[in-house]
Amino acid sequence: MVRRRMTRAESQTQTRADLLEAAARVFKRHGYERASIAEIADEAGYSHGAVYSNFDGKDDLFLALYEQWLARRGAEIDATWSQEGTLPARARAVADDWMRRLSNDPAPFLLRLELTARAAHDRDLQEKLATRVAAVPLAIRRLIESTATADAAAAQLRPEELALAFQAVSLGLALEALTSPVAVRPGLGGELASFVAEALQARSGSKTA
Repeated sequence: MVRRRMTRAESQTQTRADLLEAAARVFKRHGYERASIAEIADEAGYSHGAVYSNFDGKDDLFLALYEQWLARRGAEIDATWSQEGTLPARARAVADDWMRRLSNDPAPFLLRLELTARAAHDRDLQEKLATRVAAVPLAIRRLIESTATADAAAAQLRPEELALAFQAVSLGLALEALTSPVAVRPGLGGELASFVAEALQARSGSKTA
């Protein structure tokens, strides 16, 4: 069977996908700082020029890859949140799912930490990273807004603030888990997320009683 020859656009799309897959392996292997464009190109089986034809440089390549990770994370949150339950129960499920995934594959989170440290001294990178990182709390916010049981909690915090609070708890606990794994027992993330949701609902109930 004769294979159809790819169009120029299809070839470029395939090259970009191959480079991103290779970059994921190299970044996970070495971290951001030690990874090089040369090794990524070699890993993908392309010339260095092919990398620069598709990306402005290592920052741009990483940010494109990070967008993929965030899109996947958003889908995971949506799938977990979509299960029936109260706001505390859904918050617990999402947080526990995050901690399990972190344990299985900490690379995306570690790479984010590297870029966050660099971005503190690079305003342009900071803005680009912030735009992408905002995707996860935005996804959580939309799910909170769609949950009827979130009404009481939202009376105390705006949905975007509540989403940011859940995100902050998850990221902070993730950092502790990587630094001192023994200190973070299984299920703690879910319990904290549930506790925050329940406390907000209880506080709102006392205000309106």
